[in-house]
Parts: sequence; structure tokens; C-alpha cells
Amino acid sequence: MKYKYSILLCTVCAVLGACNSYDFDQEQYRKEINLLQNTEGVFDRQVVDMADETSEKGAIINIVAGLSGSRPSNQAYSVSLINSDSLFNAYNKSNFDIETERYARRLPVECYEEPELRQDIPAGKSQVLFPFRLKNLSKLSPDSVYMLNYEIDKDTETPYNPKKRHVLLRIHWKNDYASTARQMAYSYNSAKVITPATTPTGTATLRRPTNSLTAFPLTKNSVRFLAGDEEYGDYKKALRQINQKSIIIEVGEQLPENPLARYITIKPYKEEEMEVKMMTPLGEYDNTFLLNEMQVLGGGNSKFYKEFRVHYKYRLLKVKQNDGSFAPGPMKTVQAKLRYEFNPRADQL
Repeated sequence: MKYKYSILLCTVCAVLGACNSYDFDQEQYRKEINLLQNTEGVFDRQVVDMADETSEKGAIINIVAGLSGSRPSNQAYSVSLINSDSLFNAYNKSNFDIETERYARRLPVECYEEPELRQDIPAGKSQVLFPFRLKNLSKLSPDSVYMLNYEIDKDTETPYNPKKRHVLLRIHWKNDYASTARQMAYSYNSAKVITPATTPTGTATLRRPTNSLTAFPLTKNSVRFLAGDEEYGDYKKALRQINQKSIIIEVGEQLPENPLARYITIKPYKEEEMEVKMMTPLGEYDNTFLLNEMQVLGGGNSKFYKEFRVHYKYRLLKVKQNDGSFAPGPMKTVQAKLRYEFNPRADQL
């Protein structure tokens, strides 16, 4: 009798084991298309260099379609994408609700070239790229978030993961001095901001700022900084202040006597809001950009800095007065080194 029970138990276990194995195999080896993304449905791991816009390879950013399953496929899988806006709208609503001024923007059509939206994942491969060629990046605001929204065509014959059918492609760009993907903060070093006296019997005011200024990429060779000792409070709500109080620094040709240094030009971000005058070079404040290697005392590893060495005057043109009117403010003088530490080896990766 015990022998019969043993045989029955073994049979049941074998059947259950086979079922479990079948379920496991079905899950492990199931072939479904999915679009690479994070938990919010956003793919934001790529940053394009603005200098690549005019290069042969181009400024390329990809949507990545993947194929699930732990075993290589023995056939090609077709992937068809279509333009969408459902995830884009949901992203803005869930993240910003009624703060519409903070909404992400769709990338303007003049800023990209759409690839062929039907591609094949070849047999034996696990993904295929949809390359978007970006252009006219200088027309974009570094203060805004730009995205493209695509989805897998639901009429496709290829099985897909419904939870990863939509994707928001986040657009990030950079130049040699700034990036929208990560903050590059330049610290004030040996800085002076001199405000002249506002009355005949008054005295000039000298400030030595030690804070950091974030650089924002505008073109392949220019960045935006806050001028002098200006402040704009909450950056997320500071568009008016940004336009009024910012300067552009444009990096130009190499200095003949130093290949690590370049001439710079300083000008207002908005000409109707600010007046800027570049001053005669004064010692280290010579209106140049310098890749500066500093030896560490005691024989340690060198430190490397990107430095803007500036000497300029500026004034705000629309300063609110006590009576409610607007008038130009005082002409401030700025002498400063804006310094950002970097690793040249990491930047080449």
C-alpha cells in the first residue's frame, strides 16, 4: 500500500514539476518588444554634443527597441513606431499639475530629422536603434525640458510589452563648457565686484563673491552665466530675472602664445535688459578661457580646471525705482576667475 502511495506521490510531483518548468520556460523565453525607459517611461541617458551638428556623424540620439527573452532569437522581429502625445501629456500633468509654465515641451520639428519608423531586430540580436538626427539646438532654451513621444504601433503583428509600449525621449545637449544633463557650477575665485557710489558724497562698494555660477550651453562655443553678484532667487520661477541679469560668454580663437587659452567675448543675454562693456586685460583678468593644470604641492596628482578669466562692466537697464518707474542701475565692475574642476581622462570617455 505504501508502495502505491509512493508511486502516486512521485507522479504528482513530476506533473507539477513539468507544469512549473513549462511556466518558467514560457516566461523566460517569451519574445516581446519593449522600448528602453526608466520607471516614468522616460529615456534620458543620452547627451549630444552641439559641435556634432555640423559633423559627418551628426548629433544623434536614439530610441532603443529591445527584445525580451534570455535565449537569442532565431528570426527577425519587426518594430513599428508611431508619433504619440499620450505619455507626454500624462508626464506634464502628473509632475507639474497646474504649473503650466514648468511643463516639458515637445521638440520643435525644425530641430530634428525623424528616422525610418519601421526597423527589424535581426535574428540573434536583442535590440534595434531608431536614430534621430538633432539640429538647430541653439534655438532651444537650456531652461526648458524638451521631449519626443513615440509608441509601438498597436496594430503590429509582433508581440509587445504593453507596459513599455510608450517612451518619452528626453533631449539633452552639451558643449565643452556646459551641459543640460548635469549641472556644471563654476566657483568664483579671486573675484571682485565693485559698485560705484550712487551719490556725490558716497563711496564705492566692494564685494568679493565666493559662490558658484551654473553654466548653461547656448551654442557649440557659448554659455550663459549670471552677471557679477546678481541673484535670481528660485531658478524654477526666475525667467524674468534670467533675461534681465544674465551674460553670454563666447569662446573664440586660441591665443598665439598659449594653445590652452582662448579669447572670449562677453555680451548681454538680452540687449534690451543689460549693457556690457569688456575692459582692458588686467593681470590674470584678461578675458580669456584657460584649460589650467595646477601642480599639487608635495608631488600629488595635478588638478585640472576650466577657467573663465573675466574683466568687464555691466549695468541693468530696467531697475525699478522707489516711485515705481524704471531706470538704468549703476555700472558695476567685475574682475573674476570662474573655475570648474574636471578630469580630462573622464571627459574623453
